[in-house]
Amino acid sequence: MTDCPVIRIDCENPQGRLIDQAATLLLRGDLVVAPTETRYGLLARADNTESLEKLHRVKGRDRAAAVAVFVDSIEALDAYGVMTPSARRLAKRFMPGPLTLVLTAADETTLPVVSDGRVGLRVSSSPVVEAILQEVRKPLTATSANLTGHGEAETIDQVVETFGSDVALYLDAGRLAGPVSTVVLCQGDRTELLREGAVSAAGVSSVLRETA
Repeated sequence: MTDCPVIRIDCENPQGRLIDQAATLLLRGDLVVAPTETRYGLLARADNTESLEKLHRVKGRDRAAAVAVFVDSIEALDAYGVMTPSARRLAKRFMPGPLTLVLTAADETTLPVVSDGRVGLRVSSSPVVEAILQEVRKPLTATSANLTGHGEAETIDQVVETFGSDVALYLDAGRLAGPVSTVVLCQGDRTELLREGAVSAAGVSSVLRETA
């Protein structure tokens, strides 16, 4: 295995020095792999074009492809996307957690991750991601730590084998084999399940049937 900085982290009570280290690297434009509540995520500054170009390159991803974003609170969703009534109900029930909302980008949003006027937003329930966001105070990418078109990695060894020294820091939380996040499009009067994951389609439908 490539000689890379792999450090064990406590998922529930992440060590402050590791959070500081991850934040420092992210702020200077590097990539970091960290555990989310679902799988390992490949983190980069979502407001930094160079960081995003690096992420697209290492994932083998089309630069025009959309990348979801971690924000630090449910309240922050309004800063980046237009929250419809359906989006608010889903956010209230399932966030923080494994749900990504694809929204019309807010007029004031300048994030380079906006694609076709849309932005995917997620509020993580992972203490590691939460702590990093609080330290960085910037939105971060919420994309899986794998090559585009390949299966999800379950162990840090698999991720290191994929990305090697292109990633500045790997935070190891053991095997992560949970389902991916559920993705729901909420635009205007349209609400559509784009991908079923940790939040079931039945759970989404149940919330959407509730009165506002």
